[in-house]
Amino acid sequence: MPKSVKPSVGVQFGKANTTTIKRWLVESEAREFRDWQYPNVKFRANTNRTKASVFLVLHEGGKSLWKKQGHFPAMCLKTFFNGLPQLLAKRAIGEISNSSELLTLEDLLLWYAEHVSTNTTLSKSWRDNCVSMIHKQLLPKVGHQKITEFDFICIDSLLVKAMLSAEYPPHYIRLCVNVLKRAFSAACDLRLLAVNPLAGYRVQFSLKLGPALETALTETDLTELFAALQGASRPANLLFLLMLMFGTRINETRLSRWEHFAGDYWIIPAVNAKTRQEHRLPLTPAAKALLYNFKQWQLNNVGKRSFLFCGEKDVISKRTAQYWSEQIRFKEFTSHALRKLCRTIIADMGVDTMVGERILNHALPVLLRTYVHSTLDKGVLAALEAYHQHLVKRGFVGAT
Repeated sequence: MPKSVKPSVGVQFGKANTTTIKRWLVESEAREFRDWQYPNVKFRANTNRTKASVFLVLHEGGKSLWKKQGHFPAMCLKTFFNGLPQLLAKRAIGEISNSSELLTLEDLLLWYAEHVSTNTTLSKSWRDNCVSMIHKQLLPKVGHQKITEFDFICIDSLLVKAMLSAEYPPHYIRLCVNVLKRAFSAACDLRLLAVNPLAGYRVQFSLKLGPALETALTETDLTELFAALQGASRPANLLFLLMLMFGTRINETRLSRWEHFAGDYWIIPAVNAKTRQEHRLPLTPAAKALLYNFKQWQLNNVGKRSFLFCGEKDVISKRTAQYWSEQIRFKEFTSHALRKLCRTIIADMGVDTMVGERILNHALPVLLRTYVHSTLDKGVLAALEAYHQHLVKRGFVGAT
């Protein structure tokens, strides 16, 4: 290894042969493997380190192009390296197109999965769902298709109709189609593809989407809702009461720590907020009493904890929170309906629209943010106090 060059973090260097690559997969924690003799070749281990993708990396037009050559140990490394000089020579003289990094839908989808999984500006739940759809649905059904041969008929027969035959609900099929469309669109935006074969395609071409299930809650449902909350477990009761009282999202609420309730405010850290901005909610007397009573219950029945909603190790999972929501379903609705109900009621009470948007922590235009922090925050406490008193009149009773 040249003394002037240091290995990159997460990269192991050595001689790229079958024995060494197998040992690297089993014994090392480095994600990539390289051989100084072949600077254009990179091995990247999969998550469980049972195999590795083999990439040919070229620097063209001011950017790095990663072209997958296959998977180890399925491919013969000796044959690949023997043919590498000829392959590079053909690319250099243009016999192999330098612009086509992505040849199959497998190339596209694996690239897009990595592209979104490292994008922290997207919510973790969305990234996880997207990657899950890619590996569980899209790769098995359309991954083998060549991009140049993929069209509307292919997505209709190989994906939409195949999922319908497997009895997947139409709205889930639409989500899978949208992930595939976004993958093509992102690849075109980054100039990895010259043409988007799904441009203009809509899932309605292939299936009829019925109206979504009625998931709304209205103010007339409050009596039954409060009764259902009283019958739920104590942590579930608090989780969904906080969502109803403050219009918070389920993840923002689920991840709450006691340290987030400082003085007269509930502070939702930027890392927990969908908008990636810290959100401060003033605590009303009703909210303070609810939290105090729950903390005493937790100390007596669970013990001292950092999180309000504790699992076996630390905080409950999102799946557990969704399971809790089943405890309060007196009709078909989602936990997100509590947030919508909060917004509806405060709007019906005459709360200023911008104050309502501030309470729910909706993303606001940049020019309004300074105004919001300096002016609208003054009206949030008054609005929440009036709203919580309205809930009390409608039957809300904090657990004691």
